[in-house]
Amino acid sequence: MWFTRFVVVWLLGCLAAGVLGFKSCAEEKICVPSEQCNEGLMVEGHFYPDRSRTMLDEQCHYMEKCCNIHDTLPTVRTLEGANSWQCGGRQDLWYYLRPLGYKQQEAKFGEFPWLVAIYGASGYLCSGALISPVTVLTTARCVQNETSENIRLVAGEWDAAVELEPQPHQTREVAELLLHPNYTQTPVAHNIAVLLLAKESPPFELAPNVQLICLPPPQMVYNYSQCYVSGWRRIDFGGSVTLPKRWTLYALPRDQCMAKLRLSYLGRRYSLNDTLLCAGGDKGDFVCGDGGMDGVPLMCPLPGHDDRFVLAGLLAKPVRCEGPQLLGIYTNLQFYRQWIDQKLRERDIDIRQYMV
Repeated sequence: MWFTRFVVVWLLGCLAAGVLGFKSCAEEKICVPSEQCNEGLMVEGHFYPDRSRTMLDEQCHYMEKCCNIHDTLPTVRTLEGANSWQCGGRQDLWYYLRPLGYKQQEAKFGEFPWLVAIYGASGYLCSGALISPVTVLTTARCVQNETSENIRLVAGEWDAAVELEPQPHQTREVAELLLHPNYTQTPVAHNIAVLLLAKESPPFELAPNVQLICLPPPQMVYNYSQCYVSGWRRIDFGGSVTLPKRWTLYALPRDQCMAKLRLSYLGRRYSLNDTLLCAGGDKGDFVCGDGGMDGVPLMCPLPGHDDRFVLAGLLAKPVRCEGPQLLGIYTNLQFYRQWIDQKLRERDIDIRQYMV
């Protein structure tokens, strides 16, 4: 009897660890993605997976759990109800997920579910923001040297070095690349681009880690006290952990912004036009470093809703990085709302999806 049980356990272990590629972490236990472990509690018809970390779990990747072989699921458990979420909203079911050595400057899983990683022919290019299931916004500078055939969009990404997230990321091809017709790099002007999915590619499916962000109405007044920028840096790719960075900033009123910009290398005659806005905060290599931060979204709370966001801007260039404070210039999305709406209407894309 004991021999039969040994053979069964051995075969199960070989099947799970060998065929599925999971490694053993203890007797009758293997490392699996957390959402493929059926250990937890059922309360009023809802299953709550066990999120605790044990010494056995430390033998696995930080996104895996040491799970009983008999409690493993064949696929990742998915959540329902994502299609009913409003633009700019997010949920905190996965905020617990963080790697060892987590830093405050790293975004948590699902914290900004509209973030999109943009790849070109030579690898990662920049970040963007998802405003409809078929539309991503980024800066023109990011994609000006690419063709639509070479661009891949990855939504729902978090740690770009692995594929163990609780919910899978989604990859799509680009059919059309629309740079603003008046874009110039020097001086920075009209630095915005619209990326449209290929018709043969299915739209992005809304999920806990894939959501849309709202675009601000033209006359909206931001909550200047706390905005965020978040995205990946090119210099981080190739490491064992590649997480999007996260920084808290404040959007500056135009008069204050102008005064600060004139103290920078731009000079006392510099004038900030309506196509741009600026944001500042504590100094950090996230925004100031030359790490490939083109297109990172500037996200501000919707007035009266601390946890619902609008896309205020896209990083055009860092301006002042000396001293304790930083200052960056962003493409002002309010100014381009009419242009974006027009381009999407011409292609029969529903613009109500990103309306507040």
